[in-house]
Amino acid sequence: MRRLFALVMPVVLVLAAGCRAVVGGGAEPGAVTSETAVSQFLAAARAQDLQAMSAVWGNAEGTVRERVERQELERRLLIMVCHLKHDESRIGPAQMGEAGRTVHRVELKQATKQATTTFTTVRNTKSGRWFVEEFELAAVRTLCATSPD
Repeated sequence: MRRLFALVMPVVLVLAAGCRAVVGGGAEPGAVTSETAVSQFLAAARAQDLQAMSAVWGNAEGTVRERVERQELERRLLIMVCHLKHDESRIGPAQMGEAGRTVHRVELKQATKQATTTFTTVRNTKSGRWFVEEFELAAVRTLCATSPD
């Protein structure tokens, strides 16, 4: 029994080391609700997890990562990560948007800075899962700007 444990344990440790938690988790892209899509997107941006962000960024047809080249996708996601830097966030209640979209007002705080933006989410026509389609980038510009301390 000891010999079996000695053989199996290194394999288990290697497999465990290769695993990592994905913000928002789940194998299927998108989120169960509109608010969850925004929450997962913000958590992924805060963690600078581009893979997790790309899993909930899309439109009614699916994720953006299915339609955009990887280099372009990463460039866009890095810009969003900078603009969505935050220590705290508050997602407002869902409001009806145009053409079946849902809109959430989101307040972000970063140290002494504060910004409010609007996230628009949309439900995928095939899977029924929710994706962040867009947010007002201009409204959160101050969070990306570096200020002298």
